[in-house]
Amino acid sequence: MDVPAAELADLAGSPDSVRRLRARRGYLGATPANSALAEILRTAPEEFGRVGCVVLGADAVQLSADGADLRGFGGTLRVYGAECIDGFQRLKIVADAVAARDKECVEPSTLRLEIHCGPSRDVVRRLHHTGNDPVNASTAQDALIRCPNILRLMNADWEGTGSFHPWRGAVAGPHGRLFTMPVVTRALACLAPGPPVEAAYLASTGEGLQKLWSAIGSPLYLSLFHDSLSPLGVLRAVEAWSGAREVLDAMPGRRKEGRGHLIPYAPDLICWAACQEIFPPAELHDEKSAFEWNATIRDLLPAVTERKADDFVRRYGALRKARGSRGNYAGEADRFDVWVDVLSLQG
Repeated sequence: MDVPAAELADLAGSPDSVRRLRARRGYLGATPANSALAEILRTAPEEFGRVGCVVLGADAVQLSADGADLRGFGGTLRVYGAECIDGFQRLKIVADAVAARDKECVEPSTLRLEIHCGPSRDVVRRLHHTGNDPVNASTAQDALIRCPNILRLMNADWEGTGSFHPWRGAVAGPHGRLFTMPVVTRALACLAPGPPVEAAYLASTGEGLQKLWSAIGSPLYLSLFHDSLSPLGVLRAVEAWSGAREVLDAMPGRRKEGRGHLIPYAPDLICWAACQEIFPPAELHDEKSAFEWNATIRDLLPAVTERKADDFVRRYGALRKARGSRGNYAGEADRFDVWVDVLSLQG
């Protein structure tokens, strides 16, 4: 049931409310989650109770006619032996707002309330106390479905070339080639307009992808996922990026030893440089582009990728010598400052 938040504020209003309600934990203060909830209550109180709920256990509940209208609706619900199974943080945030006499925030807000009595009370308590174990935590990728440019690309006509898949996990859909979010991001980052390599660097790791995706609306994000995004442009980018990666993957192992560790540890640096040299990023999504995309990917990209790999491996060796680097290449070749320094050295 949804109840006015102010009517539950007294539950967490006293200093001993944690002990009295036998809550799992006390008020955690200004954690990121609590700060976000308090901000919702302050700026959009009518949305406060839309997600999440307060779960109470009770020895007994009784509905009386006090306050009911002539039709019998309303009344007073009395809860005896209340226990806060979940939602104490929400209750305390509301209680603090009531104590601060912040009526504009509290009066429009509601809380979703569950009350469990009898045997179900023990079951619900156990499930909530272990509830974090089976929960799939949200990531930045999960929020991409709210980006209008992503939605536009997802719903565009791919003309039988495949389908765009922005979600995590398996999703049933049209047959054919599946363009996943990590692949599309890495490919677009290699052909993003402008010289900065930051997008390609972030896209090269799972952690970096989450950082890039979490900044929806930022200039860096919009340099990849803008309102001119098209299936044709994505297809061109993926073909170019995957073509360059295939060249690097096919190189013999001896070329990836010593300073050649740059190839397996920073392949997207090399792919980015090769793509930036031979493709016109400004025409990536232009259906009328006269550039020979397919021919360039097929005939020129392999040689340019090999040349860039050799050039950057030499630069990386010189950089390590200048820095006095010793030992492992892992954890060094994939650092952003190393990418920037390799690019800044003369070939």
